[in-house]
Amino acid sequence: MPTTRKRSVEHCKIALLMSAVIAATACPPLYARTIDDVDDETAYEEIVVTSQKRAQSLSDVPISISAFNADNIQQSGINQLREISDFIPNMLITANNDFNSQITIRGVGANSRNIGFDTRVGVYLDGVYLGQSPAINQELIDLERVEVLRGPQGTLFGKNNVAGALLLVSKAPADTLQGRVGGNVGSLGTVEVDGNISIPLSDRVRTKFSLLRQTRDGTLLNILDGKKLNDRDSYAYRAQLAVDLSDNLDVNFSFDGLNSDHLAFLGENLSDSLGLTVDPNAPEDREVSFNIDPLEKRDLYGGNMTVNYRFAGDYALKSITAYRDNDVHYRNDTDYSPLDLVYIDYFDHYKQFTQEFQLISPDLGSLRYVAGLYYYHQKADTNRIVTNGAHSFFLGNVPGTTVTNDGTVTTNSYAAYADFDIDLADRLTLNVGGRYTYEKKDVDWSLNGDNSGIFMIATNSLVDDRSDDYLSTRASLSYEVSDQLNVYASYGSGFKSGGYNLDYVRAPDFMEGLEYGKETVQSFELGLKGALLDNRLIVNLSAFLANYDDYQVNQFIDIGGGFTSISIRNAAKVETKGLEAELTWRPVDGLELQGAAGLLDASFDAFPGGGAQGGDVSGNDLIRAPEFTFAASAQYEIPLSPIDARLLLRAEVTHASSFYTTEDNVSTATLADMSVVPFGQVEALTLVNARAGLLSDNESWEIYVWARNLFNEKQAIDYFRDFFGTIVSTPNDPRIYGVELVWNF
Repeated sequence: MPTTRKRSVEHCKIALLMSAVIAATACPPLYARTIDDVDDETAYEEIVVTSQKRAQSLSDVPISISAFNADNIQQSGINQLREISDFIPNMLITANNDFNSQITIRGVGANSRNIGFDTRVGVYLDGVYLGQSPAINQELIDLERVEVLRGPQGTLFGKNNVAGALLLVSKAPADTLQGRVGGNVGSLGTVEVDGNISIPLSDRVRTKFSLLRQTRDGTLLNILDGKKLNDRDSYAYRAQLAVDLSDNLDVNFSFDGLNSDHLAFLGENLSDSLGLTVDPNAPEDREVSFNIDPLEKRDLYGGNMTVNYRFAGDYALKSITAYRDNDVHYRNDTDYSPLDLVYIDYFDHYKQFTQEFQLISPDLGSLRYVAGLYYYHQKADTNRIVTNGAHSFFLGNVPGTTVTNDGTVTTNSYAAYADFDIDLADRLTLNVGGRYTYEKKDVDWSLNGDNSGIFMIATNSLVDDRSDDYLSTRASLSYEVSDQLNVYASYGSGFKSGGYNLDYVRAPDFMEGLEYGKETVQSFELGLKGALLDNRLIVNLSAFLANYDDYQVNQFIDIGGGFTSISIRNAAKVETKGLEAELTWRPVDGLELQGAAGLLDASFDAFPGGGAQGGDVSGNDLIRAPEFTFAASAQYEIPLSPIDARLLLRAEVTHASSFYTTEDNVSTATLADMSVVPFGQVEALTLVNARAGLLSDNESWEIYVWARNLFNEKQAIDYFRDFFGTIVSTPNDPRIYGVELVWNF
């Protein structure tokens, strides 16, 4: 049953905070400030987005969308995609390691822990789907903007976008020689270097090269060998070539990659290996005692070719051809102890090819449309090896033996879509669209549990295939209240394809079947967006309701004796509803106030037998779904005329209320020795960031000092129970500060 919550108190807090948002300020960047061609220095010029497959003003798009431009990303000190979620209402990106990143939007999310399970939020780079969880947490290298689309995006983006989508748009090569070199040095041994250069080769050929290198010490000490986990050692790169073959035809080539190799960060265990007693080996915060250091290696790369052809009547035909390769190795000390009991290696390799054709109409008076064809092919291979260590005889296992998990899932997905904007009257626009998707998955997989001992891992194989098809639809009605203010009502549907639970499963689970079906969603939304006070105040408000059927639940379940197993099943109806507010205000020249707030009620409408021990959890909250999220920032620029520069001062605050990490909605766990440890409920967390800088008026140089988590708040940001029943807590990052230098040319 759900844990009793003091909702009236929480709602009072929420009401006060919402009032503060509306009365005082605003949100993570909805609109980019551009001073060119804007007479009033306190006015905004809207950012242009491409979330609807065509260039549109942000205020004209009838969906909930937040957009960060390059300046927003830099001044917020954001280096990785997961850091953006701090500034988006009703959004959370949890990642105790990059192998297992999970994006949650409006309470709905999932990680692809195994190759048979897909995510619920798609991440796209220049229109190309990046793939499963290991590819999600990208380094943000030389981006023009990031667009965050909240709510189902089934019509234009297809399957597995039932919660939303993130669009990363890279900066295109410039037609003049220009570039940037930046460097960061900070605490925890932080060293970051980034740079890019655009080189025009002729009037019709342009190139660009971008690079980012990051290193940082870890934040979690392994007292057994003195090494620090959760360090950072990565580099990201991108090369682009843009060719104008004629006035109507251009081709753009891009190749990008990310390579990281570091000691992984899963968390610190609060219990012993079997979840029987409080951990006796590393009692201090941010300390563990592992005989094997967890590691994580990611080698991600991909290339795409985008062709744009404009023909008679200003129609545009666009082709996006792409290949991506994601190769990951992750190792974990599964017993979380100094004993050499068991450790596991995950070797996962994803190869994918995508092809999309788009036909984009011009403005035909009262009609505009986009139509397209899409093909997606992915081959996902896994080779996972559990190794019984020298002390595994304590568990009834034979030291040196292994338990293997090998297989391949091949996915082929085909889709056709069309989306229409129809002007019904001077200020009234109807949008309707649909997308038909057919998808087939083939699986060839084997599990050898002969050496699993008391864990009873199955020994069996699976050769099978399954298919799904679905018609995703959407419709919206937008009314232009004034030249600068729009209201809209929208409906959307989508689906997440079915698959197979290809994890370390028990023999009984194998007999019950590993296949699960697709889930579907229907969503309703009301919104208002636009500009007020002579374009000095930008507003984005929305209310939403979404109903999910056959919701796929991926969870650890208790199997007795302190052990757990992985279960994936269609077992639930889910309802999410809430409110979102994003505001940006420039009350006077040089001062910019931003803020965002989200209210969320996301729960299992029906989930009998859904608890870890089979209890009815109908009415319980979804996991990782805080009821209230809030972010605000103030940035002030002061002219320093004598030195032809300006002083920049910036402060940020982010807040997320408490949330659960298990479907049972518990907040503690009682161990076998009757000890009670925190488990299952992450407490509310408020963080403050600060930044100060000196920038030249001609934008040739910039100097900053900065701090994240300024007051060094310490708290768990995740809890989970691992395979042995070990209770693990993931702490947040400590305070980090540094100096940044930038040279633009």
